[in-house]
Amino acid sequence: MQSFLIRGAMVMDGSGRMPFRANVAIEKDRIESVGPELPQSAEQVVEADGLILAPGFIDIHSHTDGTIFKHPLSESKILQGVTTEVVGNCGIGYFPVNPQRRELLVGYVKMLDFHLPPEGVDWTDFAGYARRLEKLNMGINLAPLVAHGSLRIAVMGADERAPAVGELEEMEALLAKLLQQGAWGMSTGLIYPPGSFAQTEELIALGKVLARFDALYTSHIRGESGTLLQALDEAIRIGREGGPRVEISHLKALGKDFWGQGKEILAKLEKARREGVDIMADQYPYEATSTSLTAMVPAWAHAGGVDELLKRLAAPELRDRLRREILQAMNTRGGPERVLIAGLGSSGSAGLSGKTIGQIAALWNCPPEEAVIRLLLQEKATAMAVYFSLSEKDVETIMASEQVAVGSDGQGMNADEDAAATTHPRSYGTFVRVLGQYARELGILSLPAAVYKMTGLPAARLGLRERGLLKPGYKADLVIFDPARIRDRADFHNPHQYPAGIVHVWVNGVQAVKDGKLTGNAPGRVLRKNPL
Repeated sequence: MQSFLIRGAMVMDGSGRMPFRANVAIEKDRIESVGPELPQSAEQVVEADGLILAPGFIDIHSHTDGTIFKHPLSESKILQGVTTEVVGNCGIGYFPVNPQRRELLVGYVKMLDFHLPPEGVDWTDFAGYARRLEKLNMGINLAPLVAHGSLRIAVMGADERAPAVGELEEMEALLAKLLQQGAWGMSTGLIYPPGSFAQTEELIALGKVLARFDALYTSHIRGESGTLLQALDEAIRIGREGGPRVEISHLKALGKDFWGQGKEILAKLEKARREGVDIMADQYPYEATSTSLTAMVPAWAHAGGVDELLKRLAAPELRDRLRREILQAMNTRGGPERVLIAGLGSSGSAGLSGKTIGQIAALWNCPPEEAVIRLLLQEKATAMAVYFSLSEKDVETIMASEQVAVGSDGQGMNADEDAAATTHPRSYGTFVRVLGQYARELGILSLPAAVYKMTGLPAARLGLRERGLLKPGYKADLVIFDPARIRDRADFHNPHQYPAGIVHVWVNGVQAVKDGKLTGNAPGRVLRKNPL
């Protein structure tokens, strides 16, 4: 007898084709059969008339590794229908770890709002990290990437220089080891030191290692405003000369002066594909970005790690230069009134969360660029911000492309435990927002196309076998949603709100959400890429 029988659902199988009515049987952790004539009995029967059944959503760009030790169930993600998350993005991650530089890595991830396990970082490679995750009762699957920033720290610290010949060879060998252990690829964050210190040739060399393992290269590219087109050219060159599949992270044109480039950047990627480069992108459906407040501090000030950054921020002789460059970066992102402070490192500054830099500057009676420096010093560089710097027109243009997957750039959060923190609503609403607002209400794309962009497409980009499609033999990662009710509730004023319309979710054949509520089951796994 099957574990579950889902009856009468409209199936969107993740391929993008039109839905069809079917029954689906689940046996243990796999889809056993799909069709109109199936046994009418099972251990549990789920009636799905009027509802859509789809593969579980795959978040190809997530930072849930930053919260998994705090929220192992990843409530804000599983309640959106997300069953698998690709982590280690933007060059930020927990491995590899050189024991001699462990504290440098810890400072790096803490600056970017990553939570550490109570036992601390007690692993050195992907295998050890995966074993540590498997001790958690995880609600979702995680597919980790090697983080280039962490790889660089392990081999050469946070120095602002090119690697020596021996160091580059060491990075290549270490990357190959981590891929052999099952990592899914490598990410870069080319606006975040130390990743930003890498030259293109270094990334091409590492790309060749990725290509040998048929692994993905994902990139938060080197510029998303004035240097957007050149940054895309760099990513295309890495794909062409290094040979890996390339994924542009959270594709966008940042800053009002650069709005309207959505069509141009999509055309550039299409031209590269025609020329033989396997390059695509992902996107979140919001007009605001979010990252560390340190992103407005110039890269040169980050050399050497967090401690050196704080020394430079406090140095009187550097203050004028820092003010000029921080103000320029802030104006590119929309100005001080469009930079909203989210998470802060100390409870003593809790009252500043939810205020803009403009409001904080007025409160402190200082220029906004000085407020940024003061806040970073006060918080020891641990401060997150939301930047209202994108164009809705560009969001819609990019959303319409079936070559762009859906990725949240968010984290698994808990609405009750995190209620006091200001955050970006994408952690609670990305996937349902695409389905509800952009597909059903605005008609920017069809519902089957939207489902494809969050299932079959990201699975194919990652090389994820047996997930992303709803077909016999595949893993039973499934979501049932109500197409008439699905919508996001989270917004920038009240971000900690779970969505409407997600009815049931299964992860590895175990029901994680039933009738819109968490079951408490924790069936998530660490997924490993099979080495060639």
